[in-house]
Amino acid sequence: MEQYPDSYYVASLNKDKESFPSLNDELSCDLCVIGGGFTGLSTAIEAAKKGLNVILLEQNLIGWGASGRNGGQIWPDVAWGIDIIEKNYGINFAKQIWDISLDSVNLIDQRIEEFNIDCDKKNGGIIAATSESKMKEYEKESKYKFKTYGYDKLDILDKAEVKGEIGSSLYYGGVLDYGAGHLHPLKYAIGLMHAAHNLGVKMYENSSVRKINEAKSNVEVLLSSGKVNAKNIAICCNAYLEELNMNFKNRVMPCETYIVCTEHLNSSHQEQVLPNDYCVSDTNFDLNYYRLSASKRMIFGGAVGYSLKNVEGLKKRTKRQLDKIFPQLSHLKIDYIWGGLIALTMNRVPDIGMESEKIFYAQGFSGHGVALTGLAGKILAEGIANGKTAELELFEKIKHRKFPGGRLFRMPLLVTISAMQRMTDIFNV
Repeated sequence: MEQYPDSYYVASLNKDKESFPSLNDELSCDLCVIGGGFTGLSTAIEAAKKGLNVILLEQNLIGWGASGRNGGQIWPDVAWGIDIIEKNYGINFAKQIWDISLDSVNLIDQRIEEFNIDCDKKNGGIIAATSESKMKEYEKESKYKFKTYGYDKLDILDKAEVKGEIGSSLYYGGVLDYGAGHLHPLKYAIGLMHAAHNLGVKMYENSSVRKINEAKSNVEVLLSSGKVNAKNIAICCNAYLEELNMNFKNRVMPCETYIVCTEHLNSSHQEQVLPNDYCVSDTNFDLNYYRLSASKRMIFGGAVGYSLKNVEGLKKRTKRQLDKIFPQLSHLKIDYIWGGLIALTMNRVPDIGMESEKIFYAQGFSGHGVALTGLAGKILAEGIANGKTAELELFEKIKHRKFPGGRLFRMPLLVTISAMQRMTDIFNV
């Protein structure tokens, strides 16, 4: 079992996380959830609410993966963009996906209130334009979202306004989304863990699944020293699917991203940098995303890599980006750096569906997982309890292609694509 990374999130926990035993027995249940991140916890919570007997298995610690180490940003929409979905699937289909994304954002607030989760939640986020052409694009898109989707939570910011809100003169303008926000992801994951446990979900950590066998009456989930016989299973592993014998795992590509956290900003800088506590994401392909922690440290992400072996190199690379945006913070030292895997789909839309009548899955949130994972779990639980739902059928209509080759080929492919896109970012194409 691997421990949590040495991150700001772990260091800022209010208390030590409750631990759960590993599974060393043979058990039976209505639903076995594989994966203890946002998706798995959400599925377990919703299934338990429906009266199902639920077992959740996590190969490391609850919230160990992307759910406990991401940037903490909450956005409506999917990574592909609702406009692209509309072009490919039509306006009625796109409106349903858009509504699901809004429900995903609202679900976070509902669960924070319902389960009394203290996770430093703040409202509001800015999409910052790195070129004049990007600014025109986002201005047009914002007006279209209001006209077509009735989304009235967007304010267009000019260059001076975005400088005042962010504290950086780098950007050409931006869009302030009052429906966006940010939180402490590990605190939120642990809050969901407590909620699931209080609802009667049996949780096991250090319980890695080795094989899944589907039989006529149930599904066998085999571990190195235990076994679960389940009527249904939900596979919620996202980027950590390598050991499982499932066909759908080739439809996602694991990608490592990195985050740094600085020392505390002084009071003067706190007045200038993100004074209204919004999170920010810019428009580069390898986007920069950042926000302030509750303790007023800068949490800054965006570097894409494939190993934490060169930690000092990653620190320098990310620090260069941070200093470019905030030269006034260049004196700050980096106190933490950590990374982890996210899962990308080819079209950047979550892949949610059924492998068979008994095997459900959700994966590939492509950087939009803080919100969408919650509703994905709700969709899975509803399908497991009551049969295939309209929401599940909606996501099954989205075509997901497999990435070419195995994982060894996929990584160099991503490097090549990323390098080409960085060139367009540099020249503002």
